[in-house]
Amino acid sequence: MNQLFKKIGCILSICILLSSISLAEGSFETVQTYLKNTNLSTPNTSKVIPALYYGGDIYIPVQLLSTHLNFGLSLDQQNNTLTLKNNDTFKDFDPSNPWAGENFVYGEILKIDKHKKTMTIEQHFDDNSISIEPNIAVSEEVIIVYQRNDKKMNLDFEDLKVGDIIGMVLNKENIAQGIILTD
Repeated sequence: MNQLFKKIGCILSICILLSSISLAEGSFETVQTYLKNTNLSTPNTSKVIPALYYGGDIYIPVQLLSTHLNFGLSLDQQNNTLTLKNNDTFKDFDPSNPWAGENFVYGEILKIDKHKKTMTIEQHFDDNSISIEPNIAVSEEVIIVYQRNDKKMNLDFEDLKVGDIIGMVLNKENIAQGIILTD
């Protein structure tokens, strides 16, 4: 009789275990994700990184993304906080050096040719200004600074527009080496 109870107990245990698996099967959801190499492009670089595609969204590991965008990454696990910090440094240009033939001029942009990297300005004069040719070539390595109050940031040549009031450092060949734009 004791063995009969053991056999019935074993059979019932197996049935319960198997039925719980079949009952739980209905609550699972099929998840389809795809791992693809994805081209991540920024204005300065392009890199292929692995990314997960799920439900129309792209999931990229934050460490890969922060490295590619030149951001520092820190994780505070205690507060569950992820902090990204821009590592790009602000570049400024040297003031004009009149002893090296450089000039600083002010003016309003009248025309821009972004393909040839040239612009035409209407020069604004003060007591120390010298007259220059209104058509200015812009160096490939030009540093453009946007300044508002005590804040400064770098811009690209493509960010300049007709009507902007600018100051420029011109070398002795009248090529713009540095441009400052203020409000």
